[in-house]
Amino acid sequence: MAINGISDNPFESLGLNTAKEIQQKTDEGKLLMEDYLSLMTSQLKNQDPLAPMDNGDFLGQIAQFATVSGIGDLNTSFSDFSKSMQSDQALQGSALVGHSVLVPSSIGTMTAADGLRGQINVVEPVSDLKVQVYSEAGSLVKTIEMGSAAGYTNFTWNGFDENETALPPGVYQFKATGTLGGENVAFATATVAKVESVLVGSGSQGLVMNLAGIGAVPFSEAQEII
Repeated sequence: MAINGISDNPFESLGLNTAKEIQQKTDEGKLLMEDYLSLMTSQLKNQDPLAPMDNGDFLGQIAQFATVSGIGDLNTSFSDFSKSMQSDQALQGSALVGHSVLVPSSIGTMTAADGLRGQINVVEPVSDLKVQVYSEAGSLVKTIEMGSAAGYTNFTWNGFDENETALPPGVYQFKATGTLGGENVAFATATVAKVESVLVGSGSQGLVMNLAGIGAVPFSEAQEII
């Protein structure tokens, strides 16, 4: 009952729809299984009695509709799952900011507090492993004699050159070599870098870390979180 011209539906006076009306609009144009079965029943009632529908055709149409409907539901489920995964990645990424990670690289950032830290994958034992450090311009500034080594070998450069002069903090390049079978061989290297920020990618991109002195690196490349 309306009072003083006011509608019984308070939502209507505010220009809003009720939950029922919203649901009705949502369902408009959506063919449900019940609707499909009703159509099929009408089709059976009005079919030509001299050429009735084959049972296999009837069941095939139902199966086809059910398959399409199932695929739609599956797509919705995967979409919801993807959004959930992105939220989880965002939480994981926020926890990484400020921490350091070990990633494959031949460049690294030298700081006054920690120097330049890295790791070498010595695939076979050598007796003359050495690490050569270069400036961004490519000039050799320091050679670190590591001696005998095998497997994953860590190293730290304190930032001093050959003349024991302290060099400014910043980005430096480095490479590691040793003698194997009479030949000088370069080994794979990794460096420790600080995570400055993270980007939650879409699709197959996943979580991307922005590392100091290195730039964007996929989280999947992180070998160790320090």
